[in-house]
Amino acid sequence: SSRPLSLSAGTMRGSSGAAVAGLVGAAVYCVIVAVRRARRRKASSGVAESTIRRMTRLAIEHGAVNLSQGFPNEAPPREMALFGAGALLCGESEATASAAAERLGGWLEEAEEEAESGSSSSGLDSLNQYSFPYGAPCLREAISRYYARRGLEYSAETEVTVCMGATEGFAACLRALAAPGEAVVFFEPFHELYPSQVAVFYLRPRAVTLVDTGDAWTFDPKALDRALRGARLFLFNSPHNPTGKVFDEAELRLIAALCRKHGVTPVTDDIYEHVLFGSRDHSPLARLERAECVVVNSVSKTCKATGWRIGWVLADPEKTRRIRAVHDQLVASCPTPLQFAVARYLPNANFASVRQDYVPKRDALLAALADAGFRLGPTPQGAYYLFADYSSVPRLARLSPVDAAVYMTATVKVACVPGDNFYLSHDSKHRFGSKYLRFAFVRSLPVIAQAAHNLRAHFRRDS
Repeated sequence: SSRPLSLSAGTMRGSSGAAVAGLVGAAVYCVIVAVRRARRRKASSGVAESTIRRMTRLAIEHGAVNLSQGFPNEAPPREMALFGAGALLCGESEATASAAAERLGGWLEEAEEEAESGSSSSGLDSLNQYSFPYGAPCLREAISRYYARRGLEYSAETEVTVCMGATEGFAACLRALAAPGEAVVFFEPFHELYPSQVAVFYLRPRAVTLVDTGDAWTFDPKALDRALRGARLFLFNSPHNPTGKVFDEAELRLIAALCRKHGVTPVTDDIYEHVLFGSRDHSPLARLERAECVVVNSVSKTCKATGWRIGWVLADPEKTRRIRAVHDQLVASCPTPLQFAVARYLPNANFASVRQDYVPKRDALLAALADAGFRLGPTPQGAYYLFADYSSVPRLARLSPVDAAVYMTATVKVACVPGDNFYLSHDSKHRFGSKYLRFAFVRSLPVIAQAAHNLRAHFRRDS
């Protein structure tokens, strides 16, 4: 009878050992999480909002004479401002902008002569000087109202940060919300900005591959689950560059659930939110993850103003505090007169025509690439790119993506981007990126028509 007793005791010892191992494992995990949190706090604790710019805000709040910050309250040279206005209104070339500036100068002189008091006779100015580091109040309020119309509430005072386009917005988020060595996840193919900025801040990139199934670009939920384990941030772009994929409701819910499961903060890239085709509307991930999600957006793409560099970041107050501190040290403030312009335009802007503008461009380029022998895969649902498979084009099939892109640019006279530029690992570049070229149909319809002509003229001989 001693034998069964011995077995029972062994079983008990085994069970006890397993329990202890489980407790040790849980404790180790808690320590790892605590160390990561402490590292993040340490990484961002040395970055704070400028004391100088804080004193300007206090001067405004208390009605003090502001001798704290080194910016004037007098107007910039009239001639320079006129050249700026000429570029804004007639930006086709330097010559057209200069001519417009001259005409505007003459008109202003006549107007001031007719007026009893010229509008700029005081020589004082505020809209050409620094704004608050995190954005002019009028623009932050406009951004807040813009999202409120869509059912998302953000406080202009504590949750909206105006930044130097989405590029700087992402940089501020990566520096503020992650510490060196932590992992950042995104889908591939991706915009080259993602891994480049991740590298700048000594973070570790992880890519989950979107696969062309013929009808759609899809991803493996298990692969995303694995990638998010232990990660800090998830960079998410929809409509997607370069595939044109618009993630559907089921995919959004899955992504939100996996981010919650792993305690990962999603940072969304919404710059193509109005470049959509068909009847589909943009469904932001923030609608499902309002508390944790960080939204990055700008007017660059939607308003065809990529040179303005006016963007914004939306986040809860604690994240916003950290993002603003980094943003303050990166750029100080964004162009104030352009902030004013966006603030006046954004609240009542109607972007319904944006998708209509791009449909004929997309269709013209699709047809020309098909005639040239490219395999086009899923038709883009949004954004303004075609990720085209060139492996069926005889003159290109044996070339590397870089060589194919150079051939297209130098010989066909249609510039594009090599597909392996949008993949992370050597394996992914070879397995997926080695057959693609990316074309942007963002240019005017006559330019797209010229590209289509060049494609047909060059590849017609192969048909």
